[in-house]
Amino acid sequence: MNYKEIKKLVKLLKEEDLAVLSISDDNTHIHIEQKGTVISDQPAAISNNEPAAEVSEKSSELLEITAGQIGTFYNQKDENSEEVFVTVGDKIEKGDQVGFIEAMKVFNDVKSNVSGVVEEIKIDNGDAVEFGDVLLLVRPEEA
Repeated sequence: MNYKEIKKLVKLLKEEDLAVLSISDDNTHIHIEQKGTVISDQPAAISNNEPAAEVSEKSSELLEITAGQIGTFYNQKDENSEEVFVTVGDKIEKGDQVGFIEAMKVFNDVKSNVSGVVEEIKIDNGDAVEFGDVLLLVRPEEA
């Protein structure tokens, strides 16, 4: 399978509003999920550019911001910069960018779905992540 064929599969997934699509041929197995990941047995992987973060409750106090796809997580704003999106103790608002995940030279923003204070950054800049990996722990703001 080549890149154009994979792109057509992603388009089909979106057009038909499918949750999952798995295709195999002699050399490749492609598994595409609507939440933003495409996983292959071969070295190639591609994202369908869905939002790259989800929030789930870890406990009654802290919320997790998790990876919405596989790729490489970056907290630095630029490769040659020391400036980061967030640090421990930063107050973030719903919709704030907290990093990005790169997959096949496509950079997908990771945005917060909760307002609060960053308690812990679980992934280092440049670490590989998989769907569902915890990136940040956030203490939600008091209502």
